[in-house]
Amino acid sequence: MGKLFKSLFYLLQAEGLLLLLIVPVYGYAAEEDVMEEIIVTAEKREAAIEDVPLTIQALQGAYLQEQGVRDIKGVLGLIPNASLVGETSHGTRAYQFRGVATGDTTGDPTVATYIDEFAFAIPGVPYGAAVDLFDVNRVEVLKGPQGTVYGSSSMGGIVKVVTNEPDLHRFDLTAAASFGEVHGHGNDFSTDLMVNVPIIEDKLAVRMVLGSKRLSGWAGVPALELRDGNENETRVGRVKILYQPTEKLTLKASYWDLDEDQAFTNRMDGFEPAIINDIATGESPTDFELFTVTASYDFDFATLTGTWGDMERVADLRALGEQVDTFFDVTIIQPSESQTGEVRLVSNREGALNWIVGGFYQKGKTSADQFFLLTGKGGNPDLFIGGDSFLESEEWAAYGEISYDLWDGKVRPLVGLRYSTIDRELFEDQTITIGVEPPIVIATTGAEKGSETHVNPRFNVGYFPNDDGMFFVNIAQGFRPGALQTTANVAALLAVTGVVTPVQQEIDTLWSYEVGTKWALWDDTLNLAVSLYAIDWEDAQFQTGLSGIAGIINLGDVKGNGIELAVSHQTPVPGLSWSFAGAWNKTEIDKINPLVTAGLPHLTNDDQIPNVPVKNAVLSINYTRPTSLGFEFFSEARYEYRDRMQDLATGLESGVQQRLSLSFGMEKDSYRALLFVDNVTDEGEPALWEQGRMIIPRPRVVGVRVMFTPEFGR
Repeated sequence: MGKLFKSLFYLLQAEGLLLLLIVPVYGYAAEEDVMEEIIVTAEKREAAIEDVPLTIQALQGAYLQEQGVRDIKGVLGLIPNASLVGETSHGTRAYQFRGVATGDTTGDPTVATYIDEFAFAIPGVPYGAAVDLFDVNRVEVLKGPQGTVYGSSSMGGIVKVVTNEPDLHRFDLTAAASFGEVHGHGNDFSTDLMVNVPIIEDKLAVRMVLGSKRLSGWAGVPALELRDGNENETRVGRVKILYQPTEKLTLKASYWDLDEDQAFTNRMDGFEPAIINDIATGESPTDFELFTVTASYDFDFATLTGTWGDMERVADLRALGEQVDTFFDVTIIQPSESQTGEVRLVSNREGALNWIVGGFYQKGKTSADQFFLLTGKGGNPDLFIGGDSFLESEEWAAYGEISYDLWDGKVRPLVGLRYSTIDRELFEDQTITIGVEPPIVIATTGAEKGSETHVNPRFNVGYFPNDDGMFFVNIAQGFRPGALQTTANVAALLAVTGVVTPVQQEIDTLWSYEVGTKWALWDDTLNLAVSLYAIDWEDAQFQTGLSGIAGIINLGDVKGNGIELAVSHQTPVPGLSWSFAGAWNKTEIDKINPLVTAGLPHLTNDDQIPNVPVKNAVLSINYTRPTSLGFEFFSEARYEYRDRMQDLATGLESGVQQRLSLSFGMEKDSYRALLFVDNVTDEGEPALWEQGRMIIPRPRVVGVRVMFTPEFGR
């Protein structure tokens, strides 16, 4: 299947210019004066978003597609209290919500990623799914611990990518292409195609997506005289099959194939201009294949759903260069695999009593074959790590939630519980040499085991005074398995940073206390949501290191609180709407681990924890109107703001991020064309520091997107 997709990718690329000229995605109508109802599956049952007693945002796929948001990183700028924690390449990114940060290259995530029903989890690796968002239905973002129905590593929340279902009734086709010029650098180019084919009317259909994207680099590599060093090329293919033999039985199968080629990395050594100090050609490619099957049966009183998924993923890194006070020579090959299964029975809301019960299983393995050589300067010791290691993880869980509608549904209390057991084993065959006098040589061969059991509760009360609004209280706990790391990496971390840390970390747990309200006012033209929350995080696990040597430490205890506000308004002026989402977050170290302070003296109690901004916000203004020429004009201006963030390893602060994007377009019949400008002011200060290197925003991009859906696809 993968070879077939790759052949089609290259054909799509070869025809890219033709597609750009004659086809453009989604010829949908202009926004109505009343906000459209959005259905989500945040609680693993369908519900209108305004009826879910949680903080949740749902970004419609059509909007993301129109704005050129192709990945989860692009979604983060639209979400209050969310930010990027780490990025090696487009395929290796880590995120945080509400101050619950994580490592940038190692350790389990704090934000879980789901592709439909599949939990995209890699043992000991924090990266989210490197998905492409062309032809998705929506992206759901849940804030706060989701430990009862979503399990471990969802302490900060989850990101759920929901793809479009195959249409059983009609043939459908959507095509798109884009072209952009990156200021001072090269060009971006993408082509995409979706085809939906009903095979048996009302019973069997297939939906296929193909995409190809080339992004110009924006970092120079002086030693190699390259101007656009970190260019990227991504190919993605997706097939989804839907079979509905009866009204009650539904069967689905899907296959993903993503292949990303990244030159060098997106970590840089200087800005204005952005530069990479490598002295030889480097790369950090990522690819994954995912196969899932899902079956559901409606028993009238409840729906039984079972799902199984199998994923294989490979992420490599090859680099030779100079950073901070060292030269480095690195080759890491990191294959991973994961099998996940879940069975649940969900009541169909036919009475006051509603419930969900389920079981979850996940088995994963992450391997690492590494050659890591640092040659110190200025008195720093030489360091070498070589050999193999692999981490195996197996998790079993059972969960349930029950709620009961009181006083004709005006009050809905809910209680949830999840029991999880996680077994992990780390095998290593490595050698580490620390080049002091005399050199210290450590050889490790053997296995370390860790086993953890945890019970996660949730308490929720929703109050629905009328059809226009609601109030809710949510108290929930989340947790993460204690990191299990190699002896070699622990020794290297001590040599580089002076931080003493054990091979097995303590499990970290987090309690969240939240009150919120949601309202649809003025005949559903104004939507308002406000949340206030506090967190209590014990034995917080963080990653630290320098020059690519990374280890996990229990930083200590963390406390935080914050507020989030989201408003969207369809104004009385026909076609004019605006939205605002903003957050304030103060998450501080409450009781720091003394061993951390000894190695990282810049970290003290009452400091804002690393990689978490205090404030961020996004403001969008949209205007749509018909013209006398028969086409519809539309436009958007979007401003994104993000406060400074501090690097844990070095104490360096990133710059304030301010990003302005503009778009103007027209639509007529099956065609839609859009002119866009991203990063209008060409902001270029570091957005993030990572172990002495930095992530730099892409320069200003000016381009066009064209979209096409023929009449039979409407």
